[in-house]
Amino acid sequence: MRRAPALALLTLAVLLAGWGGSREPPRVAGVADASSVIGRPASNGFVVRPNISDPACNGGRGVRLSSPFGARDHEIPATSSGAIAGGSTVIAFSSYSPGKGFAVLDALTRRCALDHEFGADGAATITIPSSLRPAHPEATGPEGLVIDVVAARNGGGAIVAGSYRGGWVVGEVTSRGRLDPTFARGGWSVLPFEGGVTAVLQEPSGRIIIAGNQHASGCCTVNWAAALSARGRLEHAFGRAGRVELPTGESSGIERMAFEPNGDILVKVGHGNMGCWGTSLAMLTPSGQPVPLFAERLSQFWQGLGLHAFVGDVYVEGEGFTLAGTGQKPCYDEPPGSKAPATGLLARFRPDGELDGPTIRFPSRMYGTVNAFRDGGDTLLVEYPYSETGQVTVTARRANGALDPRFGSLGRVEIHIPERSREARATLEILKAAPGEISLVATLSEYSEPPPEAPEVKLIRLRL
Repeated sequence: MRRAPALALLTLAVLLAGWGGSREPPRVAGVADASSVIGRPASNGFVVRPNISDPACNGGRGVRLSSPFGARDHEIPATSSGAIAGGSTVIAFSSYSPGKGFAVLDALTRRCALDHEFGADGAATITIPSSLRPAHPEATGPEGLVIDVVAARNGGGAIVAGSYRGGWVVGEVTSRGRLDPTFARGGWSVLPFEGGVTAVLQEPSGRIIIAGNQHASGCCTVNWAAALSARGRLEHAFGRAGRVELPTGESSGIERMAFEPNGDILVKVGHGNMGCWGTSLAMLTPSGQPVPLFAERLSQFWQGLGLHAFVGDVYVEGEGFTLAGTGQKPCYDEPPGSKAPATGLLARFRPDGELDGPTIRFPSRMYGTVNAFRDGGDTLLVEYPYSETGQVTVTARRANGALDPRFGSLGRVEIHIPERSREARATLEILKAAPGEISLVATLSEYSEPPPEAPEVKLIRLRL
């Protein structure tokens, strides 16, 4: 993995991958101002210290897009993004309220230019027929089509998933930006489950694993996983009657899924609020059955730590997985958490949940969200401060928990997205892309009523 003098991260959509090659000399901190972008010029962008913006992405400036929703009729927009084949990025725009029967997809190449082979000059509108109604018409949640997940599709294109009229929905889009008519019914699979899909994985065979919840909140959230055939049909043999219940906590949701080499499915669930967070893990067999003793072993691990608050992430490498994150013993109800000492953790597990080596501890602080990736011999941690929008820190830690000084500035990179007004908020998403790269997608929205303009979406790629 190439190292730059300092590493900074994002808060909305990020793409990560490993990079081989020679070491690079330190770079000077700088600003990727996203000027000369798609649409109209942008006055603000990502501040990256030190500057490791990929010059292949519009000269390192990144791009700026405007959402087609949110500038009229008091629309509440939704944005999601994902990496697809070849390192391209697809950004999905939809509307939570009022409900729409369509969504807009923008496809950007690795050079951060519109993919003119996708849709009409890089933009495609996908619609869902009103005749496709969920099995629970009384379900709560968005009434229209909301895309919450964009994932790579075998052979090119994207899998899009989320909710439609309060029920789970999954669609397949070709590399040309068109719905695949051979998938389910006209490109869409509407499932008999309340709520929406929040995570998607596709096996080499084409089978799709999906997970989500029933759009409840607080104490009443229930998380589920299900499987679709390559043609988009619900597999009723998966779990019980087509789905399996996953760990559930207060205000919980599925945050990540990954395949083990033997086909088992690792699921990460995040839960909690107001500084009292937790992370739960589950391992399912390919048939949707819990791996024996996995839950009991993880429960013993958590009890041994004695932490009452924890935020973290997992990634699969070879057989087994690594848990990385930070926690603290006291749990406080008021933001921004506490100033109590926090403990950073790195722990390696076998696929059955057995610890595979010592648990590494290192000084840390309590964050609101942590994402973890493997890059070369290091674990990259993307850490989001609680109650602070538009800021991210990326650190590279060796197997012993120490910072790798070859990465960023002594193992650390900081990323900041300037807000255009006091009412503006930035949300970030991290995506795993090509080796040695991270793509950051940030959505900037105004919280005034009515919003003065549509949300902005900014994309930048970092070279590691």
